[in-house]
Amino acid sequence: MRENNEGEYSEVGGRLYRNTDEELAVQETIFTQRGCDRILRYAFDLARTRKHHVTSATKSNGIIHTMPFWDERFSSMAKHFPDVRTDQYHIDILSAHFVQHPDWFDIVVASNLFGDILSDLGAAVVGSIGLAPSANLNPERQHPSMFEPVHGSAPNIAGKGIANPIAQIWSGAMMLQHLGGPEAGLAVERALEGVLEKSDIRTPDLGGKANTREVGEAIAAEIAVVA
Repeated sequence: MRENNEGEYSEVGGRLYRNTDEELAVQETIFTQRGCDRILRYAFDLARTRKHHVTSATKSNGIIHTMPFWDERFSSMAKHFPDVRTDQYHIDILSAHFVQHPDWFDIVVASNLFGDILSDLGAAVVGSIGLAPSANLNPERQHPSMFEPVHGSAPNIAGKGIANPIAQIWSGAMMLQHLGGPEAGLAVERALEGVLEKSDIRTPDLGGKANTREVGEAIAAEIAVVA
């Protein structure tokens, strides 16, 4: 889980003295108490419906202002959830643990940049970035949320018919659950699992030869079986 409005991707900053030897670029990282607490509270609330475990991604040993602030907000929020187990790792060793010990983690909460990196790494660890769904959520549900694959539009393979559709379909399942259709979302997830477990239909990113349409049709047929 990442905070998607501020952090390292803020628009504060600029470039000065362009095209001279003195040119410089400044990018400001913005952390607010409201923004940090918003994502942290959502992570802890969700943990109570899962394995009661939240991990924080930090780098307070090198980023000396914003990340200690993040750590303080994480510690403060944890006090309101005594039933949730917590730990935190610096982003560099956390990335290594993602590869070597993925079973250590359930919910990982992070700033914008760290969460962006970990979402791609997590997808690769399970086999392909083409498997990973994502959701851009408005927790208060006052505005629409958006659901899309972690990999985005993948322009390098656009139009070739080889894109893995699983991440997009799984994102749709997440949307169904968010909109109040948990049974429909679960049916889609079971269909995804069924195709991967019971057949060798795979797109090239998973070592197969099937195209996007073939995988999609196999999943659609499986939904009819499990629904």
